[in-house]
Amino acid sequence: MTYSALTLEDLTPPAKTGAASPGLSAEEAETIRLDGYEAGYKSGWDDANAETVASDRRIAADLERSLSELSFTYEEARVEVLSGLRDLLNAILSSFLPALVAEAVLPRVAAEIDTLLSDSGSGECRLLAAPDTCRQLEWLVDRYMDQDLRIDPEPAYPDGRVTLHVASETREIDLTGLQRAMTEAIRDFTGANMSEKEARHA
Repeated sequence: MTYSALTLEDLTPPAKTGAASPGLSAEEAETIRLDGYEAGYKSGWDDANAETVASDRRIAADLERSLSELSFTYEEARVEVLSGLRDLLNAILSSFLPALVAEAVLPRVAAEIDTLLSDSGSGECRLLAAPDTCRQLEWLVDRYMDQDLRIDPEPAYPDGRVTLHVASETREIDLTGLQRAMTEAIRDFTGANMSEKEARHA
């Protein structure tokens, strides 16, 4: 028995050549491809810019927070130090500063007496001062033994003020303004910082 080869029909459609897309020319297809590439590139660029801006904002916020914390820590430390010095500063205001002013008055009084005596030659010399200042001026009695020197207390006078009467001349020595200015400066400085501390802990 003899068998012959079976031949089947090829149903594969023939390949199309020279056509880009149905209804589109090659130039239009290339334009669409380039537009898609450009759109993708622009989208990626916008995303990168947005991420950069967000990163810069995070860095700026972190830096601002760090600086704020650093400033707060410094202010807290400064207020604590001043709080610890308050007793010392009060002692300066109540004891050291008045004594310093009183010490500064003594040479001024002596110099003024010398000037007045050199101008007038001689005469009664009378000093008016606060009671505490009078005690500090007593050494002038020994210095001017040849003169009729008298030291009279004046309760209305603050420490640092002395009135000199030599012959017919009168002089005023007043360092209370200096003491008052220094006192106010110290109290204003410490008072402002104490207010800061109280406000923060309120």
